[in-house]
Amino acid sequence: MGKKNIQQKPVGVTIRLKALLFDWLFICLYLFVLFVVMMIIYIVILGGIPELSQLQSQLISAFTTILPIIIIFSIMEGRGSYASWGKKKKQLVVTYKSHPVKGSLIRNGLKFLPWQLGHMSTIYGIYNGYDSLFPLICLVLSLSLAVSYIVMAFFRKDSRHLADFIAGSQVVKR
Repeated sequence: MGKKNIQQKPVGVTIRLKALLFDWLFICLYLFVLFVVMMIIYIVILGGIPELSQLQSQLISAFTTILPIIIIFSIMEGRGSYASWGKKKKQLVVTYKSHPVKGSLIRNGLKFLPWQLGHMSTIYGIYNGYDSLFPLICLVLSLSLAVSYIVMAFFRKDSRHLADFIAGSQVVKR
């Protein structure tokens, strides 16, 4: 199912939003489990939450939230069923022009990039204040990408967004 013609049975935005809701719940569950595990480590093993530098906070954020989610979704959408948990629930699959694993990594890296940029902006602002250019640039890029994904999904007949174009992918009915 991964390597197929990109133009087969496009899916409307409503069903993709329903799949997105299931994926959002999956991510929330992951974040809740991560929170519980980290609190146990911090409180039981370390005796409290340590003070972290900005770099440490940025790295923890990237390596415990964004990167694992990109990897999990890339594995789900790049092989086997070619579908995330939400897409499976809605009988959707991701098709690729070529190289599903590579396409899935690109697609999900770009799809979750706004989240990473939002983290970078927020963490920088917490440590250094929000009155410099860096958090503003990250915030504007984050929101611009997220809005462009949503607008493209809503207004294109095939519901493809920027990440789909760059990765050579399309979400279709199973």
